[in-house]
Amino acid sequence: MTVRKPLLEWMIDGDPDLTPVVLFDPRATAASYFGTEVRRRGQSASFSLASESPVTPEMILRCRAETGIDFVWAMGGLTPLDLAGLMPDIEIEVREESDADGSVRKRTTVRTPEGELSDAFLTVPDRPGFWSEHLVKGERDLPAMARLIESAARTVLENPEAKALVQRRFAQRAAMMPPDVPLYVSIGVPAFVLTCNLYMASTEAFFLLEDHVSLFERLFAIQAEADAAVLGWAAESGADFVLHAINGLELYSPAIYRKYFIPQAKRHHQRAHELGLRTWVHTCGRMGRLIDMGVYDAMDVDVLESLSHGPLGDVDDLPAARARLGKRVVTRGAVNVNLFYDSDLQSIRERVRYVLGAVRGHRHMIGDTNDSFPPYPRDNLLAVVEEMRKSGRMLSPM
Repeated sequence: MTVRKPLLEWMIDGDPDLTPVVLFDPRATAASYFGTEVRRRGQSASFSLASESPVTPEMILRCRAETGIDFVWAMGGLTPLDLAGLMPDIEIEVREESDADGSVRKRTTVRTPEGELSDAFLTVPDRPGFWSEHLVKGERDLPAMARLIESAARTVLENPEAKALVQRRFAQRAAMMPPDVPLYVSIGVPAFVLTCNLYMASTEAFFLLEDHVSLFERLFAIQAEADAAVLGWAAESGADFVLHAINGLELYSPAIYRKYFIPQAKRHHQRAHELGLRTWVHTCGRMGRLIDMGVYDAMDVDVLESLSHGPLGDVDDLPAARARLGKRVVTRGAVNVNLFYDSDLQSIRERVRYVLGAVRGHRHMIGDTNDSFPPYPRDNLLAVVEEMRKSGRMLSPM
């Protein structure tokens, strides 16, 4: 018997005048609603999908039932670090250090025949976690990075244990939620993934990409082949979407989009569609010009977020941007993270009313524009729900 997934069905061909409320992170949403922390004290925020949280699946489902705020659930993704022990030429060591102020520094060391890489991920109490050191600190680290990427890709493509490991993790995550909840897998385009935080700082990435084009393009091709295999494993495991991020023009240029992101995303999304998956792209920051350029049409995106407006983004004419994207694309967001923290609840109420008018006739999920920490004040969350219910257009998840 096939179980219905109402939110997924609405995204495909639902009434555009009905609007769900969907926030970025269901755990953080439940933490806001119940007034609890989203991570335990003394716990690293690194790779938080695998870490314990005070927020249980039961709390998330109760939050959905009581507020009407819907969500999609992450099955996870795959990085070379997840394949520790399966790559015979790579040794990975992870250790945590705690400071007197409660901060946790998670250090990862990767040893390859071409050299050693190391990073540090710092989690400070009551603040978002961040990389204080990256694996790749300069061009001297590129041979070791290349060996890591190549070894991980070869393991994915040739070692059956990799598929068993990843699908077991996908199944564990999926089993946390009832079958009516849409599931997504996180697999990004190689040109973004290999030039962002897990591997290197943006200040290094652009110089390295410019000076080592042939190396990076070889790694992009290898990574894409492995990603296509993992995407197939995700489809077999019940995923509904592939969701990934590509930063906007606050970080990358239109030329990089045209040369790398658009063709890579198009191939990635074609593979997803062949497998029966829908595609979901998150762009925070300056995406207004990208919409005008037709970037997301060229990528064949099914769901797009975040439509950030000033001061966090540049989608300040939401009716025009939404019309430019057309009726095929579903959108999410358009209520800035800063409004969810604003003590003036009138601001967020007015924004919700504006968004409802701006997107009329198009399928849109009211929501925030990025992941955020700490959880939002409960009153801001409820102000959005109250305004939506008052409008008569809120799509209930039940």
